[in-house]
Formats: sequence, C-alpha cells, structure tokens
Amino acid sequence: MSDSGRSQSAYSVPAGRPFHLAELRAKLAATDDVVRNLWNGAHPTEFELVADGLWVAFTAARSLAPAKTYTGCDRHPNGAIDPEPPRGWTRCLICNEARRLSTTGSLVPPVAKTNPLGYLVPDGPFTLELLQDFLRRTSELGYGMSLRSTDAEFMEMADTVHQAFCVARELARPRNTSGCERHPGAPTDPAAGNACLFCVADERRRRDEKDGVPVMIPRASRGPVSRRPLRPAGPGQEHRA
Repeated sequence: MSDSGRSQSAYSVPAGRPFHLAELRAKLAATDDVVRNLWNGAHPTEFELVADGLWVAFTAARSLAPAKTYTGCDRHPNGAIDPEPPRGWTRCLICNEARRLSTTGSLVPPVAKTNPLGYLVPDGPFTLELLQDFLRRTSELGYGMSLRSTDAEFMEMADTVHQAFCVARELARPRNTSGCERHPGAPTDPAAGNACLFCVADERRRRDEKDGVPVMIPRASRGPVSRRPLRPAGPGQEHRA
C-alpha cells in the first residue's frame, strides 16, 4: 500500500464534527431564508430570530474551529488582557506594557478588531446589505466545506458567522427614535420637539439647580420597628399586655 493510501485509511474524523457541521449548515440555511424575506427598515424584532439562529450557528462553527487566544498574542495567548489597547496593538497586557515602557517605538502590525472571545467584529454602519454580504460569504465557505476541511477553513467560517451575528444583533436593537447617542432607545418628549426624555429631564434639573429652584427631597422611610421577643412565661405566670 502506498503512503497516500495508508494516510487516508488512517484518518479518523474528530468526535462531534459531523453533528456540528450538520447543525451549522441547517442553521445557516434557515437563517438565510428568513433574511431573504426582510427589507430595509424592518422592525428590530424581525432580526431577533436571525440573531438567535446565527448565534447557534456560530456556536457550531466555534466547535469545529480550533480554540482562539483571548489576547491575540502568540507569546501570551491566555495572559492578562489590556482594557484599553492602543490602535494597531494586540490585547496582551504584558506586551503592551513592555511597548509603553520602551524608549524606542517598535513597529507593531495592525490587528483586527475582536471581541473578548477573539473573533472578528465588523465595523458599522450595520445594514441589511452588510448582513446579506456576510451570509453570502458563509454560503460560499460552506459549499466547499467537508469533514476533512482544514482548521484554517473552519476558523474563517467561525469568524464570518460571528460577524454576521454581530450585524444581526445590532439590527435587533431598538431604533434611535430620539436621535440621542447616549440613550438610543429612550422615549421622546413631545413638549420638547420629540427630544430625548432623559436628556430633557436632566437639562431641566440642572437649570433648576442653577436658578435656585428648591427641590423636594423625599423622606426616607424608617422601616419596620424591631421588637424585643417576649420571654416565655413560667409556670403560673401570664404575659402582660
């Protein structure tokens, strides 16, 4: 027997791969059917089902792909995470501190924006067309995917599905009817030109404080009064009221 025949006969499919691959394909196909019936300006609740289906598909794709590092650093894959990494640096706190303390700046290759799990996160604006582009890419990747696909192919699929999930999740959020960046889903105040109700109330409170308008402070309740437990009466004795 040749070496190629011996290597093919010795190959064994990893446990769970057929199940995860079948689940990934089924969820992507069902999600694609739902997205085809959506339109620009659809209600956010229409995208909730899409986001739920893509999260299940991403979970299956993540099970097929090799484990990712949290820091994006080859030297410290599971080390401490920098909460505010500079642009173009990794999320590794150890390496970033070494770069900050260094007197000579080193050339750091740019890294893609990732979430705490290490998967890619797309840039906005988040639109239905962007979601369709990612789903079209997942269909292309899934067409050539098999049980013998490489880890790099599974990883590309997981990254693409995760980006599609991020877009669907953002489209499922409440629309910004007030135009407020601080409170996108806040109610509007009709008396203030349908502005953000929270910002209008905060501005009114600050104006009253500046003008010296007295503010009524609610009195804190004292709560229940504790009572001392009664001692058990002895023989021939009764409790006094």
